[in-house]
Amino acid sequence: MPPETGAAPRRLECSPEDLRLVRRHHRAFYALLVAAPVEWFWRGRPGGWLQLGGALLFLAGVIGYRRAGWALGAQLSPLVAPREPARLVASGAYARIRHPMYLAELAMAFGAALTLRARVAGALAVVFTAVVLHRIGREERALCARIAEYPAYAARTYRLMPYVY
Repeated sequence: MPPETGAAPRRLECSPEDLRLVRRHHRAFYALLVAAPVEWFWRGRPGGWLQLGGALLFLAGVIGYRRAGWALGAQLSPLVAPREPARLVASGAYARIRHPMYLAELAMAFGAALTLRARVAGALAVVFTAVVLHRIGREERALCARIAEYPAYAARTYRLMPYVY
């Protein structure tokens, strides 16, 4: 244990496949965040009522992302597998849904496309959704393998959206 921190360092473990998935996840998200304002500017900055809804959805995503990250604390990891030693977080944003950070990212993705009325970014948001859903499946398998109580937690919570999925 390092004397300056008072705690054992936390390890990140990742397979090459998982690292490729994380990179694909981030590339898709950044591509749509760049595409939305570019398309908005290119199309002459159109306005409309969807922009307000998109901005509110984007804002809700930012707030949700921060809350979910705060709830995870030291368990927050950019990789598919949890930080070791892995422990279940089932409070705060994780009390009812298992992946609130991904839900928040999806809200930001679709919110950005709606705010800027960017069709290309909207299409990228759909692609991003597919990548996120693939990552969730991988992540849940890793969590089940490393955290004994995860299957029971999964049985009593929704994966991404309460009462839907």
